[in-house]
Amino acid sequence: MGVRSGLTRGFDLSYASNRFVLAVTPGAGLVAGVVTLLAGDGWEPAVRSGIGAGGLTFLAWALTRELHPDRVVLATVAAVLAPFALLIGDPDLLAAATVMLVARMVAGTTGRAIHWFDVALIVVIAAPVAWRVPGPGVLAASALAVALVISLQDRRRSRLAVASVVLAVLAGYAWWRTDFVFESEIWMASVAVVAALAVVGPRHVAVGTDRLGGTVSPRRVQAARGYALIAAGAAAATADPAAMAAVWVALAVIGADAAGSFAIRNSQFVRRVGPPGRV
Repeated sequence: MGVRSGLTRGFDLSYASNRFVLAVTPGAGLVAGVVTLLAGDGWEPAVRSGIGAGGLTFLAWALTRELHPDRVVLATVAAVLAPFALLIGDPDLLAAATVMLVARMVAGTTGRAIHWFDVALIVVIAAPVAWRVPGPGVLAASALAVALVISLQDRRRSRLAVASVVLAVLAGYAWWRTDFVFESEIWMASVAVVAALAVVGPRHVAVGTDRLGGTVSPRRVQAARGYALIAAGAAAATADPAAMAAVWVALAVIGADAAGSFAIRNSQFVRRVGPPGRV
């Protein structure tokens, strides 16, 4: 008997996007490691850079897929851009993985209610985050997001309640042991503005859930984007913004796409109606 889960999903290699990330994740790690070695930094930094680049690539891809199920190409763009965040600072992969899992739960892209295995999975991944610098913001936002899902789900609410309470306790401990070190940077402000545009949509979602015949709610996807933005923004209060690079890249790519789509629609409207004052 297999493990019953409402969060995990198989990795179907019949999809080109899945084959792409399966190849580019280790590729990014290898390139980053070799570049670090050639820079003369030694094996330990090279291994750390390799793991960071690979993790950034996969998590940015996976999170973009959850936050914009209809636009696979955006996940590809995010995967390509994410490793460059290593030039800014070190990523926190566990914190980003926590955001990715909770975002999947909020968006409801699997179409399945969570099981006790999923509660345990979230706790196992999120617990170490309480001892990490981005922990307070990420865990607090995650606890609130899971509590929100309770109102959207009509069954297995007790499991969601347990997950939310555990995350809240971890967040409380993380806030107690962490100092505020918020530092504003121009590049961060620019990325945050573009990332915030992601919360505007989507207006509809064509792709269905993992369950046959299931539909993905645009409102839930929008809520997941809002959660990811809040989690990354709150993490910036205690950590270098680069720690949540995978989340920022995913949101920024989606936000840039939304801005581009709006600009195209607006230009088409102007061409069709004519400039102001024309009769």
